[in-house]
Formats: sequence, structure tokens, C-alpha cells
Amino acid sequence: MLNRSLILGLLLTAPFLQAQSSFAPSPPLDIPLVLSGTFAELRGNHFHGGIDIKTQGRSGIRINAVADGYVSRVAVSPYGYGNALYLRHPEGYTTVYGHLNAFYPELEKWVEDQLRERSKNDGNLYPSPEQFKVTRGQLVAFSGNTGGSMGPHLHFEIRDTKTEEPLNPLEFGLEVKDTRNPEIRGLKWTAKDFGDMGSFKAGDTINATSALGIDLFTTDKQDLANNNNGVYSIEAIVQGQVFFTANYRRINFSTSRFINAHINYDLYCAQGVRYTRLYELENNPLKITETYELTAPAFRASKGWITVAQDSLVKVEARVKDYEGNTSEFSFYLKGDVALPPGKNPIKLDWKKDHELTLGSVQIHIPAGALYKTDEFNLFVKGEGHYVIGEGWVALQTHMTLDWTLDSTQIPGVGWFLWEANHKGKKSAITGKREGAVMTFKTRSTGTYALDQDLKKPEVSLLKTTTYPRSNSAYRELRLRAADDKTGIDRYSARINDQFARIDFDYKNEMLKIIVPKDIPAGSHNLRVVVIDGVGNTSVEEYTITL
Repeated sequence: MLNRSLILGLLLTAPFLQAQSSFAPSPPLDIPLVLSGTFAELRGNHFHGGIDIKTQGRSGIRINAVADGYVSRVAVSPYGYGNALYLRHPEGYTTVYGHLNAFYPELEKWVEDQLRERSKNDGNLYPSPEQFKVTRGQLVAFSGNTGGSMGPHLHFEIRDTKTEEPLNPLEFGLEVKDTRNPEIRGLKWTAKDFGDMGSFKAGDTINATSALGIDLFTTDKQDLANNNNGVYSIEAIVQGQVFFTANYRRINFSTSRFINAHINYDLYCAQGVRYTRLYELENNPLKITETYELTAPAFRASKGWITVAQDSLVKVEARVKDYEGNTSEFSFYLKGDVALPPGKNPIKLDWKKDHELTLGSVQIHIPAGALYKTDEFNLFVKGEGHYVIGEGWVALQTHMTLDWTLDSTQIPGVGWFLWEANHKGKKSAITGKREGAVMTFKTRSTGTYALDQDLKKPEVSLLKTTTYPRSNSAYRELRLRAADDKTGIDRYSARINDQFARIDFDYKNEMLKIIVPKDIPAGSHNLRVVVIDGVGNTSVEEYTITL
């Protein structure tokens, strides 16, 4: 009889072999492909939707269309993918190019004209299929560091056009040199009631007093870089039978946040690294993993949890692979032992139910399905005005709502917002809506919360009255520093001689870059800039500029 894992591999591989034969993209860059990030890599609150390709530490490298097609979408944003280009191809795929410095000249002019016509600084634009047709190898953009990028690189995706689901680009023949095995960097076991956890090493024997799950910390490196990237597949076996698989070949944006169920979130909070659960939580619809129900005299495996009969010894193995098939393996043993008496049974929140909680002046609503499992939820007042709600150790799939009643001394005030501190004390500002004495805030995190006021308008200053060149662009720009010490820059606009001028917001460098329209003549002109923070404090500045 064929091995279960072999059958699964054949079934999963067949559709992608067909895809590769019908769509064979060329490399998007003229330089060797060296990766700083792999497909479906474990990231904060999401799986990585593509591959990150190094651009030799610089911006402005030529980006080519990987196949014939047309420009279906252009996205301009200070966040996320920054400047991004979407090309649709007749084979049924869409390629995505993110963090761009600039688009090719004809497209750049159209983008600037469209945004200016709409009086918008950023947004999504959808040209018709006939407007910007491209051919394989054609210049379409220049690489950059826009949006949420922390260094110059190209974010590249291949999506199924019909479903918009990203697919693993390496399965389409893009070559990345890789002869290195994945690394097994940490092993943990977790009791099914989540009341106990421990570390172990390959070859160890673990006394199992209850059902246990295994948590694996693994990364992979390619030949030409030492970035700790994600792996391609994981397989776990008990007594020669597969009970868990993870295959990072296709993701869905609508379920990507369920990564917080895929990883051991408690370990992430405690250690800052993402261990993959080789078992499933109750609230986890991801299709990346599969578990198999196994029953034998010595053990039982259900949803990845392994229960071992008393005095029985079973062997557990796991294999981790990268796309090139480089493999790392480990094994250990579970020995069935007498169950220990139960300890304390703390109050927990059922993930399937709505919860209405009260903490001082705060009403808390946690909807059904927001939690990934029935979980302990810390709730207490920590010093004056500091409210612990989940303490940052509990991840949320959907928003919880905090209705915060202002006291008599706070009601006359304005500019109220919340500081949310995670389990490490790192703070971020949350703005809300006010109705009478009640402020309503929504968050998909947990932590420690404190009410504060932002009464100071943003600081805005023009760096110089003349323009700067824009890299890889036919346009020039004016640059202003814009900073806010609490709730951050939320909205902004600029007008030159009372005509709209588009702004690129580089939030990482607290910089507003005003693109100067080409139809404004040389000479002295009036520049008016409006910058608004998260609670509405507004700065209005006017300058005389020289073009």
C-alpha cells in the first residue's frame, strides 16, 4: 500500500505541475534572485504573500514584466506594499510587484494625472486592459523601499486571478540557489489543557501524563544569504503513520490572520519567536495544515494531539523541507505515564460564545470566534488608570470593543485616546469615537490600557523652499517634516496656488513629499499644507516656494 505522505504529495503536486506548464514566468530582475523572505513565511498577524527579493541594498533597479499581459491595477500607499503594480496574464495569473520606487514613465504620468484629477494622495487605480499592455521582459517599474518595507527589496507575488489567492512563486520555475537544509531551532511540548509546557531535544523521551502537542521552531536559509526564512513543508509521524502535515503552497488573505492559531502565540509573546503548532486549535479554518485521526493499542492521535497508553512507548518523527527538497529530520519518544491530579482550573472564556465583561469604567465586548481557543483571560486594574485586558498574551482574530465611560473630570476634555501596551510594554495609540460621556474603541490586540489626551497639533516644517529630484522619476518634489508625538499623522493635504498637489507620506522618516505638477510654471508660488493627527488636532502652514 502506498505511504499516506506519498499519496498526499502526488495529489498536491499535480495541479501545480499543470500550472507550471501553462505559465512559465521569467525573473522580474536582471540580477540573481536572492531571497530575504519566502512564501507563506510566518509574519506578524499574517502569512507572507510572496517572496522578497534582495536588490543589493539599493533602490532604482530595473523591474521587468515576467510574462505578456497588461496593467490591471496600480496601488499607491504610504503603508503595506507602498507603490505596487499588478499585471494580469492570459494564463489566469496575476503578478504583483511591491515597494516600488517608481513606475515606468508612461504609467507614472497616468498615475499622477489620475490621482491629481481625483484630488487624492494615494489609492487604487484600475486602467482598462487596453491601456497599458506589457510584454515579457519589458521595463515596468523600479525597485524601492516604499510602504512598510524595512529595507530596499522587491516583494513579488503570483496570484490565482480568479480567487486572488497568492501561490508559491518558486513552484513556477523561478530559480533560487539553495543547497542548505532547514534548521530545527527549538522543540516544545504542550499539554492539551494548556496547563503545562516544556522543552526537549531530539532523541529525548517525554513522560506523557495527558494528550500532548508538539511545537516546532524552524527556519531555512538559501545559499547566497543568511536570512532566516520560512520552510516549504512539515510532516509529523507517530509509529510510522503521518498524523500532521503543513504545506506552504497557497494562502488566502481572508484567513491569513489565523496565523495566530497556527503558531504558539504564548511562546511568541514569551520568546519573540514563532513556533509552529503540529496540532490544531478549535478555531482554525486554515487549509495549510491537515491532521489525521489515528487509533492503535499504544496511542491515539486526534487533531495532532497524541495520547499514549500507560507504560507504552511510541516513536514520533518530523521532517522539515524547503522548496528544493533539502530536508532536516528529528525523532523522540513519548512514554505513557499515570495522569497527575488536576491543578487549579482558572476561569476561561469559551471561544464559541459572546462575552460581555466589566472592568471598572470599561465595558468589554468580545464576540464569538474572536479567540482561537477557550482561553484564560486576565482582567484587572493595575495601578491608577491602567486596565489589564488580556495583558497582550491573548491573540484576537476579530475586534473586541471597549466602551470607556469618562468620569466627571474627564467629560469636559477633548483629544482622548487610549495607549495600548503589549506584553513587552511597547505602546501604540488607539483612537475612538465619542458619544456623550462614552468613548468607544476597537482593537484586535490585547494588553494594558490607559486613557490619555492629545492636545498638541502636529509639527510641520518645510526643509527648503526649492524642489528635490524624485528618483527614477520625471517629477520633482517638495519635502516637509511632519511629526506627531502621540496619535500620529492621520490626514494631510497640499495645494500650490490653490491647486491640489499630491503627497507621498514617508511615515518611516516622518516626511511629506509633495509632487509638483508639471503644469505649474517656474517662479514663486504659494504652498498651503494641512496636517491632522489621529484626534483631529490640525496644523495649517503656508510657505512661499520657488520652482
